[in-house]
Amino acid sequence: MIQVPVILLLVSGGVVSAIWREHRRKQQPPVLLSPDFESTVLPHLKEKSKTSGTKELVVIDDAAEVSHYHRVSLLALALSASGALFFAPITLASIPLLSYNTYYLLSTIRRSSAKRKTSAFTVFELASMAGTIVTGRYFLLSSLLTFSFSVRKWGLQAGNLSFIGMGKVFDPGFRRIWVLRDGVEVEINVSELESDDVSVLHAGEIIRMNGEIVEGEGFVKQYGLTGIMQAIPKQIGDPVFAFTQVAAGDLSIKYV
Repeated sequence: MIQVPVILLLVSGGVVSAIWREHRRKQQPPVLLSPDFESTVLPHLKEKSKTSGTKELVVIDDAAEVSHYHRVSLLALALSASGALFFAPITLASIPLLSYNTYYLLSTIRRSSAKRKTSAFTVFELASMAGTIVTGRYFLLSSLLTFSFSVRKWGLQAGNLSFIGMGKVFDPGFRRIWVLRDGVEVEINVSELESDDVSVLHAGEIIRMNGEIVEGEGFVKQYGLTGIMQAIPKQIGDPVFAFTQVAAGDLSIKYV
């Protein structure tokens, strides 16, 4: 039987990791944003660009955070399932991951609107998590967390689709994309993308698929868990997501 101190130590490790990640995220420089949401300023140009109509906002890249925690939840699910089916001690490896994800999920619920906090889905999530934690059903908890993060990923994507308009997705022109080949921009169909293709997008253009920025910096408009569109600063190495829009800057994106 697993000793309670061991479980508490593993849980504490996951919670501390989640708190540290949240602390590092909050250290990011605030975004300078105009009230009309059309004028965004890159962090290193902030001091030169302040005007009376702008304000500083600390934004959270919810899509990147949810994607990260969704991957962690899948790993926890694999470990807890292996422990339940094959070798029980493997379950121990899932406990820090489960506490890591649970802390983030609770933080997300805490900063949600009052309406969302009292929604039937949120009540179900909290009651289910409490029940699985009390009874030590780690596989069920990992399944619940995976489901919760999947729902949030779908919700964010639906918000982005609503913003750009569903009709645009079915427009044949939406399947055409400009990529760099031999230093020249050429237009191809999305189905013709190759692994080393890089797409250059400018302000106002829609990102077609998930990818990673390989050159440039700017802002991307994307739906947040708070239920509003946000301008998220992006730079080299940052992920970008399908159906979001470049708000400012020029971004070279390698799709994955």
